[in-house]
Amino acid sequence: MSERINFAYVRSTPQWDAHVLRSGQVLRLAGEQIPDPVLREKLDALNRPERSRTEQLIRSRDLPDWRRLPQADFNLRASYDISLPFPADPSLDLRLTNLQLFRTGLAFHVVAHEPTPEEMPSLAQPSNEQMNFGSRIKPGEPHRIRLIVDTITGPILANSTHPGDYPDDPNEPWLYGGRSWRGIAENLFGITTGGEYFLSPPPQGPLWITVSYPEFGLAPTTIEFELPQLL
Repeated sequence: MSERINFAYVRSTPQWDAHVLRSGQVLRLAGEQIPDPVLREKLDALNRPERSRTEQLIRSRDLPDWRRLPQADFNLRASYDISLPFPADPSLDLRLTNLQLFRTGLAFHVVAHEPTPEEMPSLAQPSNEQMNFGSRIKPGEPHRIRLIVDTITGPILANSTHPGDYPDDPNEPWLYGGRSWRGIAENLFGITTGGEYFLSPPPQGPLWITVSYPEFGLAPTTIEFELPQLL
């Protein structure tokens, strides 16, 4: 999904049009410009909110527990001791880590390590100059990472979606953003930034996860993975 598409010179078929539309959704969510005006119009139609702002706020306060990261380990089915790197700028070690499969969904972290080999790291930068890996735009931080989860056969999910827009159908995928953090790395030679996310219900097939952060020069980068099937 990270590949660029030339929208202009391909013969249209229903299958190709569907592929272009999904690719366009991911690229727009990642902060990329969409050059084709017809595709832009289709994407605008898809992005029209289904609920009012008031309804979104009310629903976000009543988010079901099965859409949130479980707090009790008895719901844990498996933990995966893996760290998957995103192809990115060599100066930024960006990874998908801490995968945990619960009865109600998949939890994971997106973590970046910014090395500072020439000096001791500092967190004294203004808030608007610091990375934010959470799902919420915080006071003084006018930006956040773009995180997009393509379920391939289902919906395209993003951390920019309002939490009150969760689907009522428990079988329909949904991405929930939990805590986020930023601090000095354990080895004292860098800064670590991270965010916690929860995909419910558990994925039934491969996932394409794309991240980008235009404010820090991070172009869209994608990894694909599939969890082992559990009995």
